Amino acid sequence: MRARSHISRAAIVQGALALWRTKGFAGTTVTDICKAAGVSKALFYVYFARREDVLMEIEVFTMRDAHSAAETLAARPYELVDLIEAVIDVLEQGMRRYPPDLVFEAVIESYRIERRALAAGATDADLSFLFLQPFQQAHRDGKLPADLDIIQAARTAQILVGDGIRSWAARNCDRPLAAPLAAEVAVLILGHRP
Repeated sequence: MRARSHISRAAIVQGALALWRTKGFAGTTVTDICKAAGVSKALFYVYFARREDVLMEIEVFTMRDAHSAAETLAARPYELVDLIEAVIDVLEQGMRRYPPDLVFEAVIESYRIERRALAAGATDADLSFLFLQPFQQAHRDGKLPADLDIIQAARTAQILVGDGIRSWAARNCDRPLAAPLAAEVAVLILGHRP
């Protein structure tokens, strides 16, 4: 039963991605996704409340990969900018597989989710998931000032990266993202060039 459940969920995600690549996000309906995945609408709604939730499903796996890349980098000598770049690089590599309008829509949807979470009482720590663990490690390793509010720094970095990605996607993702954006974030977090 679980294997079939996993297969159905994966089919929905893959069907949605295939359609989004060809029809775009705005031009794809839940009905289209269900047809492409070979599932009923009822089954779609067992797993996802909205098509935007399928988009966020993809993002969850990217976040795990980004944290893994940061952990790997932190296992050897590193600088803060390298840690930030490792996280953003994973995001960039993932995003390059998708059309720019889909990347843009994912960022916008993450803003909507954040707004709903804040309205429901979420804290900055709850909304700093991208950089909180890497920055906690960097703080333990002495890469961040001892008196720095790590939660606020992680939250600020996440906001900057979200906005950088949105801007990058709006320009059709034709230029490198990770290194220049990491340098900007590091300057804003540290207050000086690393």
